[in-house]
Amino acid sequence: MKSLKQLILFAFLCIFFVSSYGQHTFKAILKDVESKAALIDATIHVKGTSLGGKTNENGFIEIINIPSGSQTIVFRTFGYKLLEQTYVFPFQSIPEEIFLAKITQELDEIIVEGTRSNKSISTIPTRVEVLTEEIDEASTMDPSKIAHLITHSTGIQVQQTSATSNTANVRIQGLDGRYTQMLKDGFPLYGGFSGSLSIMQIPPLDLRQVEYIKGSASTLYGGGAISGLINLISKEPTKEETLIHLNASHIGAFDVNAFVSRKIGKIGITLLGQRNSHSVFDADKDGFSDMPKLVKYNFNPKLFFYFTENTKLSIGGTFTTEKRQGGDIKLINNSFPDTAHFYKEVNDVNRVTTQLKLEHKINEFQSLTLRNSFNVFNRMLSIIPNQANQEYRFSGKQLSTFSELSYRFQKEKHLLIAGMNFYSDNFWEDSLQSPILRNESFKTLGAFANYNLDIGKRIVLEAGFRGDYVTNSRFFALPRISALFKWTQKLTTRIGGGMGYRNPTIFNQEAELLGYQNILPIDKVNVKAEQSYGGNADLGFKTSIGEDFFFNINQLFFYTYLANPVVLSDTGSNSGIYHFVNANGHTRSVGTETFFKFGFYDFVLFVGYTYTHATNNFNGTSTNLTLTPRHSVKGDLLYALPGKWRLALDYEYKSGQYLSNGTKTRSFWTFGALVEYTWKNYTFFGNVENYTNVRQTNFGSLVSAPNFTPQFTEVWAPLDGIVFNTGIKIRL
Repeated sequence: MKSLKQLILFAFLCIFFVSSYGQHTFKAILKDVESKAALIDATIHVKGTSLGGKTNENGFIEIINIPSGSQTIVFRTFGYKLLEQTYVFPFQSIPEEIFLAKITQELDEIIVEGTRSNKSISTIPTRVEVLTEEIDEASTMDPSKIAHLITHSTGIQVQQTSATSNTANVRIQGLDGRYTQMLKDGFPLYGGFSGSLSIMQIPPLDLRQVEYIKGSASTLYGGGAISGLINLISKEPTKEETLIHLNASHIGAFDVNAFVSRKIGKIGITLLGQRNSHSVFDADKDGFSDMPKLVKYNFNPKLFFYFTENTKLSIGGTFTTEKRQGGDIKLINNSFPDTAHFYKEVNDVNRVTTQLKLEHKINEFQSLTLRNSFNVFNRMLSIIPNQANQEYRFSGKQLSTFSELSYRFQKEKHLLIAGMNFYSDNFWEDSLQSPILRNESFKTLGAFANYNLDIGKRIVLEAGFRGDYVTNSRFFALPRISALFKWTQKLTTRIGGGMGYRNPTIFNQEAELLGYQNILPIDKVNVKAEQSYGGNADLGFKTSIGEDFFFNINQLFFYTYLANPVVLSDTGSNSGIYHFVNANGHTRSVGTETFFKFGFYDFVLFVGYTYTHATNNFNGTSTNLTLTPRHSVKGDLLYALPGKWRLALDYEYKSGQYLSNGTKTRSFWTFGALVEYTWKNYTFFGNVENYTNVRQTNFGSLVSAPNFTPQFTEVWAPLDGIVFNTGIKIRL
């Protein structure tokens, strides 16, 4: 009996010993990765078990009874990125130091290039909006052009300038597209004669970032940025990438795109090649094209030379050829014109650009940057406007160059950027097409300086000045000032303002609508440059709740005053001959933008509202700017499961818009949806735009006087109606 009791006691002690040996302790101290401050009430648990707890006032926690073997421990707390680490137990009992990073740090690390400061978006006083992840979504919707991408921001509108050929420009905060400056990697390559075709020719597939600076930004790159600028940043060969993108739509689009990125030693290359085509499409069956017949080829090579850690050279080019035909369907299909079928519009375009950028870091605090670009743009616009069957042509060559040398000094709380640039823009009209040549030439020598000062941890000030001397002895002084107030880590305010100008030119939306027919050249003696001043102020708040929720809201107020606005006027009483003159008065745009973004688990909800009150105040009378909705709403709901699914719903609302004849259009909503599924290296996608089939022709005909064609029709709503597209992206 005694031996039995001893045997039971021995078995109990063995079980206790084995059980005790399989249970372990984990100790840790949680800290902020930057400040090294202890994180109080942070949650820690052993994945797959009920073991866990919260840190004390010193950031310390101890978890007991952890089983032997490999265990994953999860660390999380409010406002910080979730961290998972695996340990093998038995494990040493010395407390582990665990560092967590704030969730907002990822957003704050976006580097802005449009201001030349190359600083984090969270530390610059100039208000800049940046798109990154949206680029891939927009390229799925339409890989041939950036029109879809541009409209992702509030206060921005892509305005179609031709009802048949689908040319368009970009409006910011209600002002005409001629006041928006388009840049590619900081180069002003788009504008003038090429302006109405630019966003229809720039592909999104080789872009990594898009930056918006709203309000007067002429101090940064010179005249033209009265309402703002858009800077398109190209990809660099930071990783090996091969992408083949095929896309087709039910209304006749077919796109073949390929992008390659490589880096071998100290040499890198990116290369984009495209063929985009579109069959003529007549949505309302009125016999006129709502989408033109199009064939476009685009080739974008770029070389990078990383000579040393301090010196880098990039050389790139863009080669584009395009032909788009709109108008009477029968003529596009190669029939001959007659008195019943005569209207046809053809754009034949060739573009060659080069870009060179040399960056050299002198020392820890100083650097130099040299830029040079060369742009040749040829366009032939052919129109048969009336029953007389007489073809009208407007064609010519635009040659522009840009050279800039800038110096950057940054030390502690000070940042100075200064430099000089030379910009030339020349247009020569084809002398065989017009008895009155409308040649234009501008040469601008500019000098600029921009200074940033950090005042403590809460305030950053920025002051800039540019002086531009333009041919014909015109000098423009362009001061600019901005301030950033960091009330807390979550609440900020930006205030800024500046002056701008734009040289008078015939390349405006009004002239584009007329096909430049019967428009006289600019009177260089009597027509003054347009000049402006404006400002904006915003209040931004962002926060996060753990790893799974974040909230971001921004409220912006803007104001722009434009003096000496250039307008198109009839030279006499219904003479049919037009010229550009300075209006007797001013143009003003005032309004607000509200931006709301909410993330929850794998969902992101975006809502943007814009109120715009833009008026022409001429001869003591105030009238609304045409094609400018007073109220607009846009947004989307996105679900993304990385590496597998992406689902998106988007919507847009525009209130009634005034036309040039004084009538007001109807308000309307449009909706779209996107589905993507990724399997291994293949991504299959389907997209539907405007699935409620809203069309301008549902409310009235596009055929208008004087020739009863769509030529003089202002476009204020979609023309193509519902559009389905589908395709595949292959990553090799």
